[in-house]
Amino acid sequence: MNFLSHFYIADQTDTDVAGAIAADFVRGSLQPWPEPLQTGMALHRQVDSFVDGHELTLALKAQFAPQHRRMAGILLDMAFDHQLAQHFEQWHPLSLHHFSQHCYQQLLSAPLLPPDLATLAPKIAAGDWLSHYQYRHGINRSITGIAQRLSKPQRLLAAQDEIWRLEAPIATGFTQLMPELLQHCHQWLHQR
Repeated sequence: MNFLSHFYIADQTDTDVAGAIAADFVRGSLQPWPEPLQTGMALHRQVDSFVDGHELTLALKAQFAPQHRRMAGILLDMAFDHQLAQHFEQWHPLSLHHFSQHCYQQLLSAPLLPPDLATLAPKIAAGDWLSHYQYRHGINRSITGIAQRLSKPQRLLAAQDEIWRLEAPIATGFTQLMPELLQHCHQWLHQR
């Protein structure tokens, strides 16, 4: 799951919107971070762990061409966000546009963010990244951006067409996975 899915899960679990993506910018212990940011970041890590180890995700990764499987995790995160964006009205009462604007407002007004996210947040909002996830060109542009941060960007760029080749099974997998993920998140928060 990428930014849109993490924001959506924060909304559905009433946890911190900024924390929903801040975990991508923090290594190690979350203890130094204040609440509610800390819980949001911990939930993000729970989401990533649950999704990465889920049988549906593993089955989708196995469908990637062998030479592209190392990049499957990153690409599936983006493909899942694409599925959520394309069918957002099935998942949330707000339109994708209005939900995105709400998330940007919450992110930009957060009292504390990891430095790299504090730098990136205005760009996310100004570029309306979340709304662009509903389009192939928006996902491809995001993948290009991610690739630029990798030591071997060509591996990710060469593999990106796999998510379009596998779009139908990814859509089915996402529709099955998201309700299970939300249930897991609610349970984890309740037990925390």
